Amino acid sequence: MRLKRGSLITTKIDFLDHKGNGIGYSGEYTVSVRGALPGDEVVARIRRVKNRVRQIESRMHRILESGTERIDARCSHFSICGGCLWQDIPYARQVAFKQDLVARCLREADISLELCDPIVARDPYFYRNKMEFSFGKTLEGDIQLGLHLGGRFDRVFDLEACYLQSEQSNRIVEMVRTFVLQEQLDVYDLKSHVGLLRFLTIREGKNTGEAMVILTTSDERFDRAERLGVTLEEAFPGVKSVVHCINRSKAQVAFGEDERVLAGTLRVEERLGPFRFEISPGSFFQTNTTQAEQLYLKVLEFADPGAEDRVLDLYCGTGAISLFLSQRAREVVGIEVAESAIADAARNSANNDVQNCTFISGAAEDVLRQVRFKGEAFDTVVTDPPRPGMHPKAIEELCRLRAPKIVYVSCNPQALGKDLRILEGAGYETTMIQFVDMFPHTPHCEVIAKLELQ
Repeated sequence: MRLKRGSLITTKIDFLDHKGNGIGYSGEYTVSVRGALPGDEVVARIRRVKNRVRQIESRMHRILESGTERIDARCSHFSICGGCLWQDIPYARQVAFKQDLVARCLREADISLELCDPIVARDPYFYRNKMEFSFGKTLEGDIQLGLHLGGRFDRVFDLEACYLQSEQSNRIVEMVRTFVLQEQLDVYDLKSHVGLLRFLTIREGKNTGEAMVILTTSDERFDRAERLGVTLEEAFPGVKSVVHCINRSKAQVAFGEDERVLAGTLRVEERLGPFRFEISPGSFFQTNTTQAEQLYLKVLEFADPGAEDRVLDLYCGTGAISLFLSQRAREVVGIEVAESAIADAARNSANNDVQNCTFISGAAEDVLRQVRFKGEAFDTVVTDPPRPGMHPKAIEELCRLRAPKIVYVSCNPQALGKDLRILEGAGYETTMIQFVDMFPHTPHCEVIAKLELQ
């Protein structure tokens, strides 16, 4: 059979890759199947063939034999939405798959340490504190507001309800859609780059009840924006901020060059542990508030700083981990390349009356080099890099710094394995690895590793 896009192929799934895709084989080809699980025998529809490396990318067409228990998905959009991958899998089984996925990625990097028991979500539903929705049109020209179809950046579907966000957020989506239809507003077209409405973003303080609604448009001509802001504020007492963002570029991002307050304030507040955080439209904040607190507490436990310790927090973002570390350490220095994040971190530190945190804007590799040249010493380094892992020069400088202890936080177990192998080659030993399930119904998770200098 000739392998080409759109044709069907049968394969037996052996394991999951780092993206959560089922992996099987067909002759000399490795076949990845989105939505398939170990033990499944499936018919998959080919999306892409890489002949040079003998790889096939595909999506599941139907299951011939199921290798695991499946249940009815709670969400009516499950079969078409590009978000949840595993909502038809019992939650305990999802956790087991993720634990195996993390362990496999680490074994491939020759890290064979047994994982600690996972930290699981208390409730696998309604956990997200931030959701982005896109405006679009059907082929007939009808306006839609919802999420993207699986594998389609240019197509959305009308959202009835998402069970990862709050009930209030679902009602906000419905109210905004009704307003747009009644006012006959136009929406942005990705091909012609003409139209007004682009995104609706909802952010919530799960521990404070405060919510922010952000409307992103292609330009300023939103003369009914204030009326929408007042309507939302009156209908939902929890909405403390309605913001209009303008993205004039062709980039498909929900934030742009300008923002203005339509109702309420520019920021809402959230609490994690003893700390409160101000969240602005573009602020980074972990999307699962409850699990974020568990993550930071585990980082603090692994770091275990003494009263006289200095801790370096690489890729510190808006300073959440730094603040948790500040409760025990003598001094915490946070490093982040984004100046806006550093400004947020400094403001969060001041708002919580934390006196022992300093934040520096700069690339991790550059600041590490400067720290080493100055002869500064740190008892512990915490690093929480982007998904690809640490920059090669940054991990090289980290090895040269020779801190007695490193705590590595990763959202990509494959990248984590690669970096742990480098650190172990430089004289460190990985002593503990903990998986935290931040994102139920998806293959994604956070992993914390503790390393000690030998």
